[in-house]
Amino acid sequence: MGKTSSANVAIPSFSNGSVSLNGENKSSVTKSGNTVNSNYNMNDYEKAVYNYAQKTLAETLPNLNTFNSSTLKDLNSQVEAYKNKALQTLDSLYKPMIKNMTNDVASRFGNIDNSMFLNNLNSIENNRANAMANLAQELQSYKSELYNNELNNRYNYINLLNTLLNGSNNNALNFISSALSNSNAGTSYNQNVASMLNSANNSTVGLSNLASLASLLKYVV
Repeated sequence: MGKTSSANVAIPSFSNGSVSLNGENKSSVTKSGNTVNSNYNMNDYEKAVYNYAQKTLAETLPNLNTFNSSTLKDLNSQVEAYKNKALQTLDSLYKPMIKNMTNDVASRFGNIDNSMFLNNLNSIENNRANAMANLAQELQSYKSELYNNELNNRYNYINLLNTLLNGSNNNALNFISSALSNSNAGTSYNQNVASMLNSANNSTVGLSNLASLASLLKYVV
């Protein structure tokens, strides 16, 4: 076969790429001049989650370790409730104990003006004083626990918001990466087709190259 003289086919340097999910275009890669642009399309639900996480994170961080008056009031109320319950428990334990001891001494001696009553009373009061001292320590520990739990809840919430934002960003990057892969595959395919057409136009073995080209084109829908 003789050499042909047809004009060469221009070899494209770039092919657009895109990725769709459930019929929805999620990402695209295009070129404008010398600039390659990538884009990720969020649906309304994704935008709502992303915007909420971003807005709430920005509003929460500045006061993350600061307790406002409302929070302090709530925490102090819990400590006060804990203290009152503990005091009621102590009263329910020691008041009957003193009353029973008083009645016992009075029935045995006819009065409570004696050393036995005073010794027993001092013993009971010492035990109650120790219990009150332990209660003060428990209250301080309980208050610290409440404050630490509040901070932990806040940090966990911050981590959740970060997870939502990172998940959205990772989804965008993955979809864009897939669109870019499609773009590269399309560019490579177009260049192979153009190269074979040019080879067929300028070579004595054009029939062989055209056969290869036909093999490529059969995959085009």
